[in-house]
Amino acid sequence: MRKLNALLVFVLVCVNGWSQTILNYSSLTLPDSLKKDADAVYHLEENVIDIESPSKMIIRTHTIATVLTKAGLHHSVVRIGVDKLRKLEEITVKVYNELGIEVSRFKKKDFKLEGAYDGITLASDDKLYELDFPVPGTPCTIETEYELNCSGFIDIPSWYFGSTTESFKKSRFVVRSAIPVKYKAYNFNGEPVVTTDAKKTVYTWELSNKPVPTKETGSYGPRVSLPWIDVSPTQFSYDGFPGSLESWKEFGKWTYPFYEETNPFKPERVEFFKSLIKDAQTEQEKISILYSYLQKEFRYVSIQFGIGGFKPFPVSFAEQKKYGDCKGLTHYMKNILNAVGIKAHAALINAGTNEYPVDPTFASNNFNHVILCVPLKNDSVWLECTSKQTLPGMLGNFTENRNALLLTENGGVLTKTPSSKSIFNKWISATDADLFEDGSAILTSKLFVSGEFWQYVDAYVNGQTKEDTKRALVNAFGYKAPDDLEVKILSDSADGHLVEIKLAYNQFYDFKAGSKHFYPLRQYKLNDENIKPAETRKHEYLFDYPYIKTDHITYKLPEGFLTETVPPVKEIRNDFIKYQNSIQLNETKTKLSVTTELQLHKHIVPPDKFNEVANSFEAIKKDEGQKIVLKKG
Repeated sequence: MRKLNALLVFVLVCVNGWSQTILNYSSLTLPDSLKKDADAVYHLEENVIDIESPSKMIIRTHTIATVLTKAGLHHSVVRIGVDKLRKLEEITVKVYNELGIEVSRFKKKDFKLEGAYDGITLASDDKLYELDFPVPGTPCTIETEYELNCSGFIDIPSWYFGSTTESFKKSRFVVRSAIPVKYKAYNFNGEPVVTTDAKKTVYTWELSNKPVPTKETGSYGPRVSLPWIDVSPTQFSYDGFPGSLESWKEFGKWTYPFYEETNPFKPERVEFFKSLIKDAQTEQEKISILYSYLQKEFRYVSIQFGIGGFKPFPVSFAEQKKYGDCKGLTHYMKNILNAVGIKAHAALINAGTNEYPVDPTFASNNFNHVILCVPLKNDSVWLECTSKQTLPGMLGNFTENRNALLLTENGGVLTKTPSSKSIFNKWISATDADLFEDGSAILTSKLFVSGEFWQYVDAYVNGQTKEDTKRALVNAFGYKAPDDLEVKILSDSADGHLVEIKLAYNQFYDFKAGSKHFYPLRQYKLNDENIKPAETRKHEYLFDYPYIKTDHITYKLPEGFLTETVPPVKEIRNDFIKYQNSIQLNETKTKLSVTTELQLHKHIVPPDKFNEVANSFEAIKKDEGQKIVLKKG
């Protein structure tokens, strides 16, 4: 009897344990509120940071995520970045089926270790542990636990609760620190629970049962839509270089010496730089000449080794190799200017199209790029030293509208980069279109482009094959597909670039009905924005950049054809948009001219103005869809 009772207890324990597994890992236990619109649901999302000293930090990560959709299968690829100061100690990955039963398990030995490659970097000591493993379909659950040992660090990883496509039952962020740290919560009331443990202060943030946030396209993304925590150490040591993130000034003091170099050039090189600018009358002219020299003679190559991720290679390296990364080219340009008596400052910045500016009130290493600032008497000239095309003082949407950290001898100074202006991004097209009786047409356009438009045109057209250019005109710029084409870059100037485009069509009209031929307003859509009104809008909407577009096309009518229908004049004006479309027939009724102007004055739209702007673009799209009707007489 005792043996039977013992057996029953054993069975009950086993069954109870199996039930507990199902309870923890089965998709069946997830509430519908968390599954709604979610690619995955986290049962648990946890990061524990143990800071032993300014140079020692341990990161322990534990996630349990149920994958619901094909898009959520990114969880079945685990990638962990390491380098000489960041070591992976251990890792376990477990896969569970829909019922929460474990079907496979992987350890560190199952991962492959390769050099990390971001598509840009030529050489780096960054490496990547990677495992791509099969799953038993969806839904399934993936549990990942790993530990990273850091023997040097600058900043503490930020923590986002959930994601824009995933919900969670529980998300927890814990910082256990033996040194002073500071923190700031964003988008929620994020005061931590603070305790002490073994001479460490423990900060714990925890949120529960959060569904997928409402999606808003065109916003700044997670930084404005998700709750998140930023934590910075007041002391750190990276690769033997001690520093502080107590303030922007202190962080600048740590970085500034990396960009100082005594006697970087030989005397003959200094004389060479002075000879380049001997006829220049102003500081701006000198800067422009020397910047042009950098652009012509040097190219961008990303190289990241150890502290090299923050410290540029010496000037002699760039002199010899004729290339460098953003730090190296900025450092080189800074020293060229210094050689001729012009002072400049390297500036750290978070680069990327419409990236959210770093917080002026909280020092944190959120930077990924370096540019150059040349302060002059009345204004500053900003230089993007990695670009071969950008004009002096023009940054573009990669670094405009940000807070950059100038590295000065007195420490870091946070300052704003220039704001985007529509006048810097121009698309001005003038076209002659010969229409023929059989529906064919030959179009010749002169296209003047500047700023961001030139970046696109150059990337898609310059040096490409005819077929590549044709695809680009159709897919990237919205042209009506031609049967033949010829594209030439005619000239470059300080203001922009002139391009000639010749297009041949066997049939240019869209369709015909009897003797009537229905033609488009122009060979492409001037408006390529895809924005629709919304019932509610919480966050700012961001276009890529403000711009000015004008298009003038003159149709030479086929012999024997008359204009039957032309769209009426259309005009839209508000604080953000100016649109005007007009059509004129010459006195002899042989030529029809269509003139259209579209200006986006401001590319950042407040939530309360979103629908006004969206409705305007919907009206523009409707107007551009109208047809010119020609009738054979």
